[in-house]
Amino acid sequence: MVKKVEKASTAPKKTTSAKANTKPTPAKAKSSPVAPTKSAASAGVSKTRNTKGYAALENIQRKDSTDLKFYLFHAPASELYQWGLIDRTSPDNPKAIQRRLNKTKVLRIKEFLSYEKHTNTIATSVVIVFNKGSVKFVPAKKTTANDGGQGTLEVSWTTKGPAGVIVDGQHRVIGAHEYTDEDIHLNVVGITGADDTEGAFQFLVINNNSSKVSSNQVKALFTSYKEEELLRRMLDSGSTNVDEGKITALDYFDGGIDSPFKKQLKWVKNSDGFVVPNALEAGLNEVQNRSNLLSVVDLELDTFVGIWAAIKEVWASLWNGETHLLEKASVQALTAFICENLENQLNFGDVDVDYTDPSALRTSALRILKNLDPNFFEVEWAKTGLDTRAGHELLVGDLKQMASNVRKKAPWYSALETVNIGAVSGDQTKKGARPKKAKP
Repeated sequence: MVKKVEKASTAPKKTTSAKANTKPTPAKAKSSPVAPTKSAASAGVSKTRNTKGYAALENIQRKDSTDLKFYLFHAPASELYQWGLIDRTSPDNPKAIQRRLNKTKVLRIKEFLSYEKHTNTIATSVVIVFNKGSVKFVPAKKTTANDGGQGTLEVSWTTKGPAGVIVDGQHRVIGAHEYTDEDIHLNVVGITGADDTEGAFQFLVINNNSSKVSSNQVKALFTSYKEEELLRRMLDSGSTNVDEGKITALDYFDGGIDSPFKKQLKWVKNSDGFVVPNALEAGLNEVQNRSNLLSVVDLELDTFVGIWAAIKEVWASLWNGETHLLEKASVQALTAFICENLENQLNFGDVDVDYTDPSALRTSALRILKNLDPNFFEVEWAKTGLDTRAGHELLVGDLKQMASNVRKKAPWYSALETVNIGAVSGDQTKKGARPKKAKP
C-alpha cells in the first residue's frame, strides 16, 4: 500500500505492495553510492512528507514494556536506503550507533548476491529503531482467532527527517541497494518506543553476542548436505568467513572468487601449483599482527589478498615458480614492508586513508611498489637460509634500502646484502662458489 500525504517525492522510488512479493522488481538506476547520513538527510530543501505501507506482524514481547513494540516485515533495499538513516561514527558524531562504512563488506554483499546461479539469499533481518511519530500500525480486520498482530505498518519520512535509524545491517542495505540486477527485498525488524539508550543497547547485544558456528554444529543441523558443494558455493559467493573446519584461509587463497593465487597453491588439489601454502600463511600473519594499527580488524584476509592483487597487477611477469617473489621468505618480508608503509601513510599522511576500501588499499599499495625494482626478485641472491627471523629482518632491511635507492635515483641494488652483484653486473661468479647463509 502506498499513500501520498502531500505531493510525490522528487527522488526516484519503487512502489511496493503490502502483500508479500513473489518476484523482485528490477532495480532502477541508483542515486548515490552511500546511504543517507544525518548531514545528508538534513541537506534537503523540501519537507515533502512521504508514506509507504508494508504488510507486517506486531509483537509486544514483554508484558512490562508495552510501549516497546516490534514489527516484522520486508521491504526493497532501495526503500530502506531511502528512508533509513545510517548514523555513523565520525569526529563530528562520536556517539553514533553505527561504525564507519566498511566498503569491503559492501563489496562482499554485492558479490554474494551476484553468485552465478542467483540463488543466494540473506535471511538475517535488518534492525531499525523508528523515530517517534514516523510509523503507524493499522491492524487488519480479524477473520479468525489467530489473526492478532497482523496489519499494515505505515512508514513516514521527509527529506529532512528519515523514518528511523538502522542499528544493524547497514552493509546489507547498501550492498543490496548497489546490486543492480534486481531490487532485493530484505527482512526487517522495526522497533518503536525505543529511546537512544535502547537503540544503543540493541546494537551492542546484536554485535557482541554473535559467535562462530563449528562445522560439527552445521552437520548436526543439516545431516545430508554436500560438503564439497557447500564449500564451492561459499567460495564462489565471495565468502571470506574463514574458520578451521569450514573454509580455511588456504581454501580461500586457492578457490576464492578474487584471490590472486587461485588454483596456484602447491598442494594435492593442483597438479601444477607453485605457491607454497605456508608462504601465504606467513604473509597473512604479518597483516594479522598489524590489523589494529591498519584499522582492518576482521578483514585481515581481504587486506592480504588486496595487497597481493596489486603486486600481481604490476609484477605479473614474476608470477611463477622461477623467481623469488612467491617464496615464503619473500612473501612474508614484502607483506611486512608494505604493511609498515601503509601504517606510516595512515599515521603521517595528509589525508585519512580507509584500508577497508579495496580501491584505497590498491592505490596505496601501488604507490609503495613504485619505489621497488622487480629485478630484485629475478637475480641470483647472495644468501640462503632467509626463512628465519634473521633472514626476515635482512630482507625487510634490503627492501627499505632499495626503496631509498630508487627515490634517490641510485642503482636499485646499491648496498643490498641479499643481491649477488656478479649476477646484476653480468659477471660470472666463481665456479663452485656457494651463497653465504644469513647469520642466525
